[in-house]
Amino acid sequence: MSTIAAFIDFKSGNLTSRSIQIINLVNSIAKNFSELEKVCFYTLDSNDAVGINTSIPSTLIQIKGLQEDRTISNSQLSEIVNSIASNNCTCVIGYKSAFIDHVLASMAVHVGLPVITQINSISIKDKSIHLRQSIFSGKANSFLQTNLSAMFILNPAFEFIARDEGTSKASNSELQISASLPYSTILSTQQGHGASLVDAAYVVGAGRGLKDPSNWTMIEELAAKIGAATACSKPVSDVNWRPHSEHVGQTGIKIAPKLYIACGISGAIQHLAGVNGSKTIVVINNDPEAPFFKYADYGIVGDVFEIVPEIVKNL
Repeated sequence: MSTIAAFIDFKSGNLTSRSIQIINLVNSIAKNFSELEKVCFYTLDSNDAVGINTSIPSTLIQIKGLQEDRTISNSQLSEIVNSIASNNCTCVIGYKSAFIDHVLASMAVHVGLPVITQINSISIKDKSIHLRQSIFSGKANSFLQTNLSAMFILNPAFEFIARDEGTSKASNSELQISASLPYSTILSTQQGHGASLVDAAYVVGAGRGLKDPSNWTMIEELAAKIGAATACSKPVSDVNWRPHSEHVGQTGIKIAPKLYIACGISGAIQHLAGVNGSKTIVVINNDPEAPFFKYADYGIVGDVFEIVPEIVKNL
């Protein structure tokens, strides 16, 4: 018999949209794999956790004791991995984040199973799991077939369309982990405002076309309107217009949101390497020959200082 462990999140007392995708995926797996016995849902959001329904017996395990920023010590990591292993979970699912990367990599070593990263989509047929995986910085896709014995790290843009309503209510449990040793921060970097860039489903990026850092106000307003994170090209962070934590590209952060809006970015290959995993790309640039238009799903040729405020006004 098999058991799945899946990491989900809550916000303001509700499941996040990504968590709903994971529950849909788990329900579909249960429907197609009769050997699946139960599911263990792990969450760090103990204050917001609410009841969930699945199509097979499940337990909602609230992890308590972590720091608010979700940093994790080696001893805490071992306690979480041991909990997953004690529930006989040989399949673990979660959306990409620093926390998930740590846990799934450690779990894979613990049980001797592979980690499959950058998963864009999953289909289930003939008692097999078929994956589409982003490779080469999003320039190509790899198609894999596997079973329930693996660690699955989902791209931020991952979606699972099939929906099977669950009728089995998850029981509640807690995992109280030991406190980490006291620590202090000896180096800090400026962080951008808004949603977390790595995990954001929507991202608004801008480049040197904004001409001055003071003009970023309209980018932040647009991001706030749609609940997006803000990003920038490397030249912008190099001159300290924006923090390096917002630098997206080959040598910066690689993102795969559902929507990426690029404002005043020409589209150099180094920047494309960081964003071409995006599901939909919208480019706003006054140069009709800008390379970015070749890779955009939608392009707007015009003055970013006129177009962005107009978009904000009409949202």
